Amino acid sequence: MTDLGNDLETSNSDVYPDQITRNIIESHRKYRSPNTGDLAELRRLDPLNPGGGAFWRLVVRHLEPGGQLRFPDSEQRWALILRLVGHLLELHKENARLGFALAEAKVSEMRLSRLLRADLDGLDSLLRTVTHQLESAYARVDLGDVASLVTTAPSGTSISPAAQRIRRRVARHYYRAIRTSES
Repeated sequence: MTDLGNDLETSNSDVYPDQITRNIIESHRKYRSPNTGDLAELRRLDPLNPGGGAFWRLVVRHLEPGGQLRFPDSEQRWALILRLVGHLLELHKENARLGFALAEAKVSEMRLSRLLRADLDGLDSLLRTVTHQLESAYARVDLGDVASLVTTAPSGTSISPAAQRIRRRVARHYYRAIRTSES
């Protein structure tokens, strides 16, 4: 039986969250017939209590070897990312920027603003809604961009320079897409 955690072991601590996410997706696509129960389990993941086997197989295979779980809230962040992978796997397209996808899915400016200002706890509910919009619009998106947004989400009141760069990039792409569609 093939599952999502069977290939592409990550062993380099310099691998970034966007690339790890792409590795997980490539693992799925290589086998093309993963345990469908794993995908369903990922879609139901609770980021605060990720108890299922699908999550832990991916953690052991892709996240622990690269040192991606060294912070207290790392499991919560990766559970959120993997839940999104469960929902949006078939919509993943490398280099399909998140901001463009959000504009294509007609995510409102107000929701975009809340998404870009959200801390880790706030991202959970916002991403549920945005995920539904992306699925409904069949908007292609690079899940590596989403992983970067989640892994840099502030868990306190300060926001890192990396998080600011990612959020500005998402906003630029969103507004560029809006401007283009109005032309």
